[in-house]
Amino acid sequence: MLWKKLLLMGCISCVCTVMASVDQYREDDSAQRALHKRDPRSHINIFLPAMPYVSVSRLINEGLVRLADNEQGWEYSLATQCEKKSATMYECDLRQGVKFQDGTAFNADAVVNNFHYFMAQPINYTDIKNRLKGVTKLSEYKIRIELYKPYGMLFRDLARINFYTEAYLKKFAWRGSATGPNIEEAGPYGLGPYVLVEGVITGRKQTPQVILKANPHYWEKGYPKIETITLYTQLETDEALKMMTEHEGALDFMPIPFNKKIETMLSPYSKLVVLPSTNNFTLYFNLIKKDSPVFDKKVRQALNCALNQHNLLTFTYKQEGSLNKEALQTQECHLSSDEVFEALNNKHFKVVTQDSLLFLWKGIEYQLSHYNVTLHYTTTSDEKMVYDLLLSNNDTVQDWDILSQNTVDWYGRHPWLTFFNYQEGNPWSFVRDDALMQSYISEFFGLEQNTPEFNTLCEKIRERAKKEAYMLFVPTPHNVFAMNKELVFEPLGIGMQPFWKAMITDQHWSVRAEKGYPKALQIPILPKRLP
Repeated sequence: MLWKKLLLMGCISCVCTVMASVDQYREDDSAQRALHKRDPRSHINIFLPAMPYVSVSRLINEGLVRLADNEQGWEYSLATQCEKKSATMYECDLRQGVKFQDGTAFNADAVVNNFHYFMAQPINYTDIKNRLKGVTKLSEYKIRIELYKPYGMLFRDLARINFYTEAYLKKFAWRGSATGPNIEEAGPYGLGPYVLVEGVITGRKQTPQVILKANPHYWEKGYPKIETITLYTQLETDEALKMMTEHEGALDFMPIPFNKKIETMLSPYSKLVVLPSTNNFTLYFNLIKKDSPVFDKKVRQALNCALNQHNLLTFTYKQEGSLNKEALQTQECHLSSDEVFEALNNKHFKVVTQDSLLFLWKGIEYQLSHYNVTLHYTTTSDEKMVYDLLLSNNDTVQDWDILSQNTVDWYGRHPWLTFFNYQEGNPWSFVRDDALMQSYISEFFGLEQNTPEFNTLCEKIRERAKKEAYMLFVPTPHNVFAMNKELVFEPLGIGMQPFWKAMITDQHWSVRAEKGYPKALQIPILPKRLP
């Protein structure tokens, strides 16, 4: 029954309304009606408010490996295998017959050339710049990777090192820096399933929309299944929801706020998909703004103590999440209730957030109101504004106290997604003069994931972060997506959405012969909850 499904979704308060509104519902049969051959008219519109440049980079480009929703967090891509010769040496076989999007050959020379540019301007939010000694050619389709010292995050970093044509590298180099993939210009510069044909998208510079077209040279035969993708980068949340639920074809895919599940499910055009993830809402304290209330560790600790994690999870997240391992729970707080109140009473905090996270802040604001706390908001639908205020803070201290970033798990279910906020010298970190934490981080880089030593060290890092209250910790959210009823796609919770595997049916707006969407298909679809 529908009401039972909704109870499982945490929509108890909505059940009566929904039952009164819906006389029938149906199972999703779009997979049985999917078009397995790409139609040149096929087109989907998507909106990704969080880190869209990361998703686009993985659609237009490839590395030796790519992130995957499996235990190790990655799978082979342009490498077919990598043999570990020693703790500091790997030899990798390359995929043969692969071409760049401009038709030029991909081989060991191209890989070595790309690493030459990468090492001149590496990403600086991991330790790859200090660990990678060099990459050499062994044969036309075989390379050797040498490290200065063991590096447990090597393959997760390799998933972030994309390869570009010589034409692109000569024009733009690699420019790794704080946001990794650089996509400075549209053109046939990558190796991925799609070619960027219009727009620009980096972490701190992007057009309101970008357009991708299927790559005719893509090495995975039969993919992509859809010809054109238009991706929006900075829609207002309410505007995007209306496009998704009220206007067929305006949007085909978007993450939605937790409190919009019912509207999504009841729409004639959309369906609901929910899956757990290791995503985080990253709430930064401005630890280098000396006149900020959060410069005082006791205030930061009191803020974490004041938040009731279970209530945030239940009422703000609508049960779509789990308690954050790093969260400083009220019952674990080392401050008395009087000390918490004294530290927070009549405090004012300047908050920067994307509008898509306002629901979270309103839940936080309600809880903090019991301590006479006032929040002053700067909101935006443009993620690059948040990046500018965040990443420029190390150079010129910005006038904010708490900043929220809607992150995705871009390291394949690996805790570095959170831990890199504690690494001194990292552009995303504001931690200063914590020798103990830095010793933990240094040791962390050399350990393989999920070993006993790794797990023990992770707990030490978490405990240190909690003690110093380096972040404002909130529950970890699930992924909640709205999708067009005629889109066949299983999203992932790892920061890489494989849209090249998405399919549509012959009733999708982009290929349907009839003008109107059939009434029989407008019936609400039971929500899908992925494992």
